[in-house]
Amino acid sequence: MLLWIVLLNAALCVASGNVTRDVCKEQICSCNEVEGDLHIDCEKKSFNTLRHLTGPSSQFYHLLLHGNSLSRLFPNEFANFYNAVSLHLENNGLHDIVPGAFLGLQLVKRLHINNNKIRSFRKSTFLGLDDLEYLQADFNLLRDIDPAVFRDLNKLEVLILNDNLISALPINVFQHVPITHLDLRGNRIKTLPYEGILEQIPGIAEVLLEDNPWDCNCDLVSLKEWLENIPHNALIGRVICEAPTRLQGNDLNETSEAELCPSQSGGVDTSLVAPPTQEEASQPRGPRPTPYKPSREAGGGGAPTPGSHNSKSQSKSRENWQLKTKPTPGGAGVSGDGEQLRNVTCPQPCSCRLVGSRRGLGVNCEGKKIESLSNLKPKPLAALELNMRDNNIHAVKKNQLLGYSSLNLLDLGGNNIKVIDNSTFQNQSELRWLYMDKNYLDTLVAEMFVGLVNLEYLSLEYNDIQLIVAGAFSPMPNLRVLFLNNNLLKSLPADAFLGISLSKISLHNNYFPYLPVAGVLDQLNSIIMIDLHGNPWDCSCNIVPFKQWTEKLGADVIVSDLKCESPERFWKRDFRYVRNDLMCPKLYERVPPTSQSKNSTFTLDSGTRSNSYLEPNRVSISVLVPGLLLVFVTSAFTVVGMLVFILRNRKRSKRRDGNSSASEINSLQTVCDSSYWHSGPYHADGGAHRGFDCSTHLSTTNDA
Repeated sequence: MLLWIVLLNAALCVASGNVTRDVCKEQICSCNEVEGDLHIDCEKKSFNTLRHLTGPSSQFYHLLLHGNSLSRLFPNEFANFYNAVSLHLENNGLHDIVPGAFLGLQLVKRLHINNNKIRSFRKSTFLGLDDLEYLQADFNLLRDIDPAVFRDLNKLEVLILNDNLISALPINVFQHVPITHLDLRGNRIKTLPYEGILEQIPGIAEVLLEDNPWDCNCDLVSLKEWLENIPHNALIGRVICEAPTRLQGNDLNETSEAELCPSQSGGVDTSLVAPPTQEEASQPRGPRPTPYKPSREAGGGGAPTPGSHNSKSQSKSRENWQLKTKPTPGGAGVSGDGEQLRNVTCPQPCSCRLVGSRRGLGVNCEGKKIESLSNLKPKPLAALELNMRDNNIHAVKKNQLLGYSSLNLLDLGGNNIKVIDNSTFQNQSELRWLYMDKNYLDTLVAEMFVGLVNLEYLSLEYNDIQLIVAGAFSPMPNLRVLFLNNNLLKSLPADAFLGISLSKISLHNNYFPYLPVAGVLDQLNSIIMIDLHGNPWDCSCNIVPFKQWTEKLGADVIVSDLKCESPERFWKRDFRYVRNDLMCPKLYERVPPTSQSKNSTFTLDSGTRSNSYLEPNRVSISVLVPGLLLVFVTSAFTVVGMLVFILRNRKRSKRRDGNSSASEINSLQTVCDSSYWHSGPYHADGGAHRGFDCSTHLSTTNDA
């Protein structure tokens, strides 16, 4: 009876979830001592909760949980891991941290939540991490940061927030936080004020600010002065101006305060110089820098590369131009030289100016909280450039651009766009620059781009794109520059780039394990630059053709390194420097070593699909069948010939045996006769002495 009670209580405990399992004692995870520290490796165990697990209670440890399914962290999630001193949560698909999730982790000094889908930091997100010194949260979807989120982390020194969607840091976010290393690269930050932000990090030793769309105006003077006063031994990332156009591509460090904040009186406002037209672009000019920025892995703060420059005499290339205008009083449009726009009414609350050599209408509606293109009244149908960046547009409907037949540039970036109706751009044959970055698009189909026959530049970075349908870009035969970085792509369809001649493409920071060559990469015949870093490359058999394709490219084509994510033995190694037979030994075992150099199974010159890069060469059946038939007939004739030869030899052998027996008998008879006639005084005992009986032996021979 007592036994039944014990078993019943145990069952109730299990049912109620009170039983916890020690991850080390029960060998749920790998627990190893590394240089005196215990590392609990629970990588890729498919955990979606930790409430029924516990760590060792007698020693400190590093807890590695990357690659699980902890998409949401609830309060007291780590209550049983109170001895952890570092916590790794990378690649969990983590999108929500409920305040109180880290309670009990008062010993944790390092927290890694990078490569997830976190969109916001709330006030108490890091509650309980009293000793936190190092926070890594790069490669998320972080947009919103509460001003008080770091307020209780009074030991936090290293903060890594690069490659997120941060457009501004809240005032007083670093109050009482001893930040020494700050990484803000690859966000949307346009300005960084001194008061309330920079003044609160006086002990900074490293600040990285590259790859942000810096607006080099009067507000950036304080940042320039602050950077100039940082100690010389501090590591400082470059701040490259994105706007206004007259300063695009300039290094803030080499731009004077007079250029940042020119007098408003007198002079022509050149901040609205439009990109050159096709006719202008065809005329010879000085060297034009490319719109790519230097790779951070390659050292963005070093000497200028083909993707960077600091000459003030050079303007940034037209591919990366973004419309930036200044509001005019009362909404009346005024051209750069003060000429009033006649017969044109500018939509409220936008501002309008004449731009470009054709004196076309430039309409700037940036950051005006506009919710729909149909809200532009009156419609600026004569607009050459329309800037709708950073508004609240959720969808672009088919008829909302009807009548805008002169548009050369359209900027829809930084909105909340999830849907673009098919044939929306049906009548936009003049459009050459289209910005749809930093939205929520998830699928690309060809119907979405119908009508964009002259489009040259398309920015789709920082969306949620997971699927690209085959032929999606085919309606844009003149497309030259394509940004697809920082999306959720895991593969590219066959014929993805069929019919277009891309010169520059950015695919970095997606989820590609490899890229197919046949029907995809081999269509990039005009490529000049391709950015591929930051993907989880799987360095196994599938990646070998891709590796060989990269080897055929020039050194300036691949930006940064291409690091393996798996298998573990190649982790963080650049796969271009790993031998093919080590990544895929089974395929190389099938091919004789002598034939590999002449007839490699991984040849890139074939026109077949991707599987042909991984299979041995096959013999045509029209050649194989006659060959087999010839072998069979030859074998049959050989067997018949051998049988005839054997039978003839047997007959000859029998004849030879008969003749041999007769000859032997005659010889023996002669010997015996000779013995008899020669027996005498000296040979009387000869026969007996030799033991030779002639009569007996002759009888035996005759019988045989």
